[in-house]
Amino acid sequence: MTSRPPCPEPARTTAPAPALAVLGATDAPRHAVVLAPVMPRWDHGAFFHQVAEPLLASGHRITIYDTLSLLHDGDDLKALVHRWARHLAPDGDGPYGPSSAAAPDVLAGNALGGAVVQALLTHEWTHRAKVLLLSGPTVADDELNTKLERIAAAVGAQGLAPALRLLEDVVRGPGHPSGAATRPRTAPDADRPAPFEEEPAGRRLSAGLRLLHDADVLEPVRDFPGALLHVYGEQSLLVQRKHLATGPRPHHHLVGIPQAGMRPHADRPALTRDTIARFLGAEHS
Repeated sequence: MTSRPPCPEPARTTAPAPALAVLGATDAPRHAVVLAPVMPRWDHGAFFHQVAEPLLASGHRITIYDTLSLLHDGDDLKALVHRWARHLAPDGDGPYGPSSAAAPDVLAGNALGGAVVQALLTHEWTHRAKVLLLSGPTVADDELNTKLERIAAAVGAQGLAPALRLLEDVVRGPGHPSGAATRPRTAPDADRPAPFEEEPAGRRLSAGLRLLHDADVLEPVRDFPGALLHVYGEQSLLVQRKHLATGPRPHHHLVGIPQAGMRPHADRPALTRDTIARFLGAEHS
């Protein structure tokens, strides 16, 4: 009788970690997590650099995540939020490996990232964080649904470049000159994909925009006990004041940035930085 060597146990597989960029000292006493907007290709956190200073100056290490890096085919917004909750929950051991040992001190999101952040507020581990939202829709109405679908559908019908021009038109808002020469560096198409990358970039853009169809995270926002700030551009033709909501608490605020489109952090960075700094520094935000 011959003996066989024991069969090795199958290796535990771990899903690829989400794409991220880190700003600030690794030993900073506080941690801010930022979720990115929809963009055809991850810009390594560049979209947030112009308004990062108030967080860095107040002792935060900033982890900027590519929100779409956890998107799976067939996901809706609820599925994506669930996946981010598993990754960000303190002391968790989700499919991407162990998460942070502590909940973030600041939880921020831009556009789609802001919608995901608002949906995460049902989790108790978020309740001690300050929440910062940059044009993050709380509720998507028929008008917003229609504009987002028009851009998403243009990817298949016309190609990525025309779809990005449509997006830029509504994100920029009136009063901002059109054309590539005036487009801010932090625009979604600032780092245009090479031709061989355009098809996956287009799929990523359209899938990301469609996640916001009929989005409604009003209840977790209204119930959130912590400090919360919406910053939005008063001239945006996409996400507008009517798509944002706060709760009844005195430390929930909406601040419109004049002469800014949907990217107030790119259009009016100094004013946006000042607004964020006041929010972070207020004793009772």
